[in-house]
Amino acid sequence: MICTMLILVDEAIPCGARLFGELGEVRTFDGRRVAPIDLRDADALVVRSVTRVDGALLEGSRIRFVGSATSGSDHVDSAWLAARGIHYVAAEGCNSRAVAEYVLAAILHLCELQEIEPRERTLGVIGVGRIGAMVRDMAGRLGLRVLGCDPPRRAAGAAELVELEQLLADSDLVTLHVPLTDDGQYATRGMVNAAWLSSLRPGTAVINTSRGQVVCEADLLAAIESGHVSHAVIDVWQNEPRINAALADRATIATPHIAGYTHESRQRAAAMIRDALDAWIRPALPSDARKVTPSAIEPMSEEFPLPVMICGPESLADGLLAATGLLEIDDELRRGLASNDPAALFDSLRARCATRREFSTIQIDGQGLDDSLRRQFVELGFEVIDRYWMNPQL
Repeated sequence: MICTMLILVDEAIPCGARLFGELGEVRTFDGRRVAPIDLRDADALVVRSVTRVDGALLEGSRIRFVGSATSGSDHVDSAWLAARGIHYVAAEGCNSRAVAEYVLAAILHLCELQEIEPRERTLGVIGVGRIGAMVRDMAGRLGLRVLGCDPPRRAAGAAELVELEQLLADSDLVTLHVPLTDDGQYATRGMVNAAWLSSLRPGTAVINTSRGQVVCEADLLAAIESGHVSHAVIDVWQNEPRINAALADRATIATPHIAGYTHESRQRAAAMIRDALDAWIRPALPSDARKVTPSAIEPMSEEFPLPVMICGPESLADGLLAATGLLEIDDELRRGLASNDPAALFDSLRARCATRREFSTIQIDGQGLDDSLRRQFVELGFEVIDRYWMNPQL
């Protein structure tokens, strides 16, 4: 053991005890129920987005390192941590691919519902960072016309970005990929309000996988009920895990914050935070000597074997929906919202989605696929193989 530090790790982080056990003593905790008394003797804290990390939690503790196995940081008061010399790191980019795959599946599903080919649709991407850029590129390869809007990047000189007004007026679908911010010219909290929604082309679809607080839910619900917004795909909510049941009921797809939740994204996040803690403990070591050993990572992969091949997809949307499981989780969320404990339902469904795999790990049965559809699956990262079934008695 490298040191005797006590590391608290959210129990939902895959193989957390094994990964962080090389660096100190590990204790796991329930991320929604952790209290200041639980941190009394700890040196490092590893959380997910369900834990609010601020002075109320950490004051009086001896925590000197906080790692969040998430790409976002709005659940962490990073200014408070910095003022007290507490090192903080997030797993930025860990779930970019997972979110982009979710959004693409949703887009193709909406196109099928409207019986319109993707190449006849214009997609507006608001926020062209890691995830937004990936969505833009993947959607463009499938023939959608894509407009990108990112005011901070445009102000910094980024090319090929349009003004928000143009994007809202010209898009058939709008997908949000912005951070949650409260200050400055480009604050995003409550950005999607009645005025913003009224600027959309009538019949536009809205997809939100960024942060629930970006959207004024009452205004979005009103826009759906009036028909001004034709469809809404909502993965993030203002008051998670207690979501807006009325909005979920009117959404075309409603899911419990699972867009970025795949086995691969969780594995990447855990390894990134483990590496960061190792580097913080042993800064003088070469980076190669600090990386997670294969022996620590392999059990995480063995936990969920490769999924069964997707057989006979009738369309690209059919294959992507099967891979992401969006419609199944949407159906379970709707049926469970009338339960006595919708918050527990939210968390239990989210936990089940930890077995979802990214496209690059999934095989498509290529028998019956035409060349165009086969090529599209391959371009999105799937492995397409032909399976020939033989009956030895014939």
